[in-house]
Amino acid sequence: MPSLKDAYYSELDTKQLGLVPVAQIDSFRGFYFATFDASAPTLMEYLGDMAWYLRAFFDRREGGVEVIAGMYKWVIPCNWKIAADNFMGDSYHVPWTHLSAINTGFAGKFRLGQGADGVPVMAGKGHGVLTANPGAMIRPPVPLILEYEEQTLAEVQERLGHRSTLLQTTVGTVFPSFSILRANSNSFRVWHPMGPDKTLVWEGSYVDKAAPPEVKEAYRLIAIQGTGPSGTFEQDDMDNWQECTTTAKGVVARRYPMNLQMGLGHQKYDPELESWSSGFKFSEDNQRGFYKRWSELMDAADWADL
Repeated sequence: MPSLKDAYYSELDTKQLGLVPVAQIDSFRGFYFATFDASAPTLMEYLGDMAWYLRAFFDRREGGVEVIAGMYKWVIPCNWKIAADNFMGDSYHVPWTHLSAINTGFAGKFRLGQGADGVPVMAGKGHGVLTANPGAMIRPPVPLILEYEEQTLAEVQERLGHRSTLLQTTVGTVFPSFSILRANSNSFRVWHPMGPDKTLVWEGSYVDKAAPPEVKEAYRLIAIQGTGPSGTFEQDDMDNWQECTTTAKGVVARRYPMNLQMGLGHQKYDPELESWSSGFKFSEDNQRGFYKRWSELMDAADWADL
C-alpha cells in the first residue's frame, strides 16, 4: 500500500482489505480456473470431454506451453457471445470473410478443403471444437514451423493417444468465454463482457516450451500478422462481429428469428472419438450446443437445477 503512513495515517487495516477469496480454484495444464460459487461442479467435472481437447492444444509435448511476449488487450464493439460462437467451430465463414487475407498470403497460405476437411466435435456442456484431418497440416507455410510440426508429430500422437491420430484440433471454445486457436497461429482468448455490445479481449500467443527459440520467434511473428489485434484475419472478424451486433439490435431485425439449422439432425456419435461430431465440416451443431447451454444456465436457479 503506497503512502500508507502519510495518506492513510497508518489507520488502514490492510489485513481486512485483501483480495476477495474464491470458493473454488483449480488448474489444468498450466491454466487456472476459479469460481465464486461453492456449489459449482469441480473443474474436471465442468470440462468433461473438453479436457482431452485442451491437452491437444496445450499438452502436446513435455513441459506444456508458454506464452510469448505477454498479452494483448483490446476492446471490440460486439456482444461477447458472437466471438465465442465464432471460435466454437465456424469454418463456414472462412472462404468468404478471410478470402482476401488468404489470397494475399501475408499471414500464410491456406488450403480451403483439398483433403484438410475435418468436422466440428461437440464436447458437451456447451464446449465445442473444430477439427481437421490429421495429415492436413493446417499450419502457417513457414518452413521452420512446418519442419518442426513434422518432426514432432509422432511424439505428439504417442503422448496424446489414439484419438490424436484421427484428428487435429484447430479452434475451440471452453464454455462460456475461453477460446483457443491452433491453425494459422497459436493463440488463446478470454472474452470479457463489458455490456451487451462491448467486449474486452485478452489474447496470448503460445508455443511448446520445448520448441527451439527460432520456432518460437516464427510463431510470434505469424501471430502478429494474422490473429493479433492488427492482424489480417482479426480485422476481418472484428468487422463481422461489430456489424452483427449492430444489425441484431435493429427494430426490423428483432422481429425475425435467427436461423441456426445448418447440419441439424445429421450429427452422429463417433465411438473412436468418444464424442458426437457433425456430418460435414460446415455445421452449426456446436453453436446450438453453446446457446442451449447458455439458455439452461440463464433459466436455472442453481446448479442443482442443471
